[in-house]
Amino acid sequence: MRAKTTSADQWLDLISKDKLQTFQDNFAKASGASMIFLNLEGTPLTVWSQNSLFCFTIAKSHGNRCEKNFQSDMEEVRKGAPFVHSCPFGISCLYVPVYFKDKLVACAAVGGITTPGSTISESLMEKYHVTSLSKERISVLLQLLDSMLQLLNINISIAGQRRNDARALSMKVRDDRISKREREIVSLLCKGCSNRQIAQQLFISETTVKTHISNILAKLNLHDRMQIVVYYYNKDEN
Repeated sequence: MRAKTTSADQWLDLISKDKLQTFQDNFAKASGASMIFLNLEGTPLTVWSQNSLFCFTIAKSHGNRCEKNFQSDMEEVRKGAPFVHSCPFGISCLYVPVYFKDKLVACAAVGGITTPGSTISESLMEKYHVTSLSKERISVLLQLLDSMLQLLNINISIAGQRRNDARALSMKVRDDRISKREREIVSLLCKGCSNRQIAQQLFISETTVKTHISNILAKLNLHDRMQIVVYYYNKDEN
């Protein structure tokens, strides 16, 4: 088992391999193509979805040629832009880069498809379940997948800072004078929530929220909800 030290592995751990596999399976099914995620060395990060029987069969007889073709594709992937490449045997493959913290870390490969008028005969297409798509449809799939993967270009430092801020606020709200439910309400007040929003999140009535806030004010000898927010944001964690 290889050590999880690369940026691709960090990205995969963050978004969850199971979720990525599910997305990949659904995309492959919807497009009628095979699909996989690879790191920049060409090592699989997921398991092939709808693996192409045609490519598998060709590779058994032309392994060296297929490997050279694949390595050429991976060199193109490292340029960081989506592209479509057709191999000498008539199969097209879409490559879409994956960025993490604005750094190229992996790619999605969608293959096992061909275009009308390719060198693959109708009988072979039927035998090996090769999907034929128009060049326009392939272009749409490329753009769609690129847009989806851009959503996964996560800045983990920002996410981490938000978690740290929330953790710090949680520490400040720990006060023996108020109950657990009152602490929950204080936390939501500090996030700028209205009484209605607090009621919805805690599944209680607005009247109950108002009662809790009145009790908090009395216990802390404060006069309004804004003073509660100021008090806990200025409260020493010690």
